[in-house]
Amino acid sequence: MSADQKGNWAIFYRKLDEPMVWKTLRYKRSDGVLVSAKTYDEVYKFNRFKEAFDFIKELITIDNPVYDAQVKRVCRARGEAFYLSGN
Repeated sequence: MSADQKGNWAIFYRKLDEPMVWKTLRYKRSDGVLVSAKTYDEVYKFNRFKEAFDFIKELITIDNPVYDAQVKRVCRARGEAFYLSGN
């Protein structure tokens, strides 16, 4: 297992109508839909916690929010796998 010393921060999100299905952000499409990542290399990584927090602030503070989100540290596990840890 390894992690970047500067920190890699990822967005952990869910749709409000699916409260038990959490996913990790891969990218945000131009129509506003979030796409989930399956491997560590696909995860969209932020270098700073504040950058990631500013991104989710846009998602959760709109008039009719679709997503709930959290910022978590992403770490590489064995192979292509990854895990998220709390801040």
